[in-house]
Amino acid sequence: MPRTVDLSRPLEPGMPHARTVPAPRFTPTSTWAEHRMRVMRLDVPTHIGTHLDAPSHFVEDGATVDRLPLSALVGRAYCLEVLRDGPDPITADDLKAAVDLEPGDALLIRTGWDDRYTEPAYVDRHPYLAVDAAEWAVATGLRLIGMDTLSPDLPMSMRPPNFSYDVHRTLLGAGTPIVENLVLREISGQWCTLFVGVLNVCGGDGAPARALAVLA
Repeated sequence: MPRTVDLSRPLEPGMPHARTVPAPRFTPTSTWAEHRMRVMRLDVPTHIGTHLDAPSHFVEDGATVDRLPLSALVGRAYCLEVLRDGPDPITADDLKAAVDLEPGDALLIRTGWDDRYTEPAYVDRHPYLAVDAAEWAVATGLRLIGMDTLSPDLPMSMRPPNFSYDVHRTLLGAGTPIVENLVLREISGQWCTLFVGVLNVCGGDGAPARALAVLA
């Protein structure tokens, strides 16, 4: 029987987030005690928790979330394990030496930092993609890149002034969406069918997503 694995983080108070985005807020507007029903107001930035970056995040005329082709969000994916202890780059050689990928596949990259989600270092000291890795993904024709880190670019503590986000710009500039803050430990080294249930935000530069992997 196929098995479905949830690859996403819950939206919850205290969750880690980049310092460039605000913390989420969860406000009850109707309670059981007072209204005999429950309604919550949810205030979240588009880039928090498990979320998708649409091309418009870094490309002026790039596709927004609601204009992404559905074929980018569903299909075959491979989860490659490239373990890193600290803020070290993952190169094109790390990616292409590991598995044969075809155009239209998605690549999920597990660095092991899905086990360090609650640590302060998760925001500032995570591994990242070298620019040549992003260029290789584009040249290979991959439809989507996902990682178990806060960002595929340099961690915030290592960014120089006027940081240019070259990995984001390379992938998104080619129309390749990025999914961040995935939980990949259960599917490492395996093929799956990936479903990225991103919120259909009109004009959205990104949005939280429920990512599911179906294993044969």
